[in-house]
Amino acid sequence: MMESVSIETAKALVRSNTVTKAIIQCFDGRRWAIVLRGRDEFVLRSARQNPKAFAKVETALVEIQGLGLRHAEVDFVKWQREQPTLTE
Repeated sequence: MMESVSIETAKALVRSNTVTKAIIQCFDGRRWAIVLRGRDEFVLRSARQNPKAFAKVETALVEIQGLGLRHAEVDFVKWQREQPTLTE
């Protein structure tokens, strides 16, 4: 199981080059999580949610950019097109 990290810890991992890219991964058919990869793998969490859930891929991209990363992939394996989109 991946270790979950806060946004502040994720920023430190990016600054130290421990994390070099992010994967936006669907985890329940309609919500997205950010997986950070480099020497190790981490999932981004918030104060209330593990993993931190994003309703839209675009919102996750803004978060990734805020972490200081410039490379992201989108993993659609668990995405279900027929699932209604959540509003933020």
